[in-house]
Amino acid sequence: MSTKISIINVNEYESIPKAVVGAIKLIEDSFSFDFLNSKRILLKPNLLTSKKEACTQPRFIEGVITYLKEKGVSMENVSVGDSPGQQGKTASDVAEKIGLLEICEEHGIKLVDFESDVPVIENIEGALRLKEIRVAKVVKECDTLINLPRLKSHIEATMTGAMKNYWGIIQGGLKAKYHLLGKTAEQFGEVLIDNFSWIVKNKPNRLIVYDLQEIMEGRFGPGGGSMNKWDLILAGTDELALDVVALEIGKVKTKNVPHIKNAIERNLGVGNIENIEIVGMSLEEAKKQTPKFNVPGSTMTRFISYMTGHLAYKIIKKMPNLIKKKCAQCGQCAEICPAEAIEFIEG
Repeated sequence: MSTKISIINVNEYESIPKAVVGAIKLIEDSFSFDFLNSKRILLKPNLLTSKKEACTQPRFIEGVITYLKEKGVSMENVSVGDSPGQQGKTASDVAEKIGLLEICEEHGIKLVDFESDVPVIENIEGALRLKEIRVAKVVKECDTLINLPRLKSHIEATMTGAMKNYWGIIQGGLKAKYHLLGKTAEQFGEVLIDNFSWIVKNKPNRLIVYDLQEIMEGRFGPGGGSMNKWDLILAGTDELALDVVALEIGKVKTKNVPHIKNAIERNLGVGNIENIEIVGMSLEEAKKQTPKFNVPGSTMTRFISYMTGHLAYKIIKKMPNLIKKKCAQCGQCAEICPAEAIEFIEG
């Protein structure tokens, strides 16, 4: 099995949107689908929080829109959506804050809040930990999925990129509940790849445009890390291969990223760099111009975190405490508690 990936230097183009178009055109001969035959195209950026550095840059999304327009795609068939990780924020809230809403309105594209869309329960065949997910109807019904991740460090997953970005298809607060299925970095990696395996099985028509123009790194990612300019864009149709290439550029070994390692073991894409055809800038050129990707979590630090975490839990664990005077007996606390630690008993 092999795949093709483009690497381009943003500075060789007049603008980021034009660079995105250029990156896609380099690999469009490898597409197994036609955008013109797609009736429901969904763009899935990373809209984590209202902090723009934590999100896919709106200009990347504008670049994909420009490419689709050049191909004659009707914007009535295109939507943008996500379910932010920031509690109490919707995709619309984040999109307005970072300037994406204006782009959607300019091009007549619908912006979808996944958490308020009709929920669909999906079983995951062969899952190790996450046996079912609840996704938005727009995710279930799209016939072409365009993934727009931004490369960032991640305190739990080591890094977030092409595969991890699909965590956002899960509606609202359920993400916190599903997090509890993986109590170690390795276990959480299995949870992430269970979710990704649903994408692989159910969404064969996929394009990924990877934002490596300015990446987030350090131990405070994915929301508050430090920024570093790489000035690169990757494009392809294989998320695992793209994550492998991104890590190779950043001089990080795949074995040190649990969900990448798990995806390779489960054969959910091309995980061998030797089987990835690089077009545009060479891999060596990209590595030469790029500093080492500063990510948290070596095997040893994850082990220490695991051991100290168990000790800390025994010392400082917290349980829900009812404040009777303030309780309205609405039962909402039981409904939204991700750990299901609250039971509402009527009467």
